[in-house]
Amino acid sequence: MIEEYVELAAVTALAVIAIAAFAHLFAHTTTPAVCQAVRLVAENPGSELVVYGRLRYETVGSQVLLCGLIIEKYRIIIEKTEGTLRIGSTAEGVLYIR
Repeated sequence: MIEEYVELAAVTALAVIAIAAFAHLFAHTTTPAVCQAVRLVAENPGSELVVYGRLRYETVGSQVLLCGLIIEKYRIIIEKTEGTLRIGSTAEGVLYIR
């Protein structure tokens, strides 16, 4: 009888760990729709797309790494990273995320 309770506790603990790991990874990833929008806008200057999602980026020196793209800091403006995002670029090629 005690073995059944120990087994139940172990299975419950593993389930909690798996859910916590998934939630942690989900909180630190970029939504695929946002990456697709960033790539499309980067390839087509002067365009704008509206998507819902989350954007995570990393700043390294004078560059910004987002969605597998390396962009110079002076060519990108990031005002918002979650929710409804307006992702666009100017005719000069400056990418903005609002």
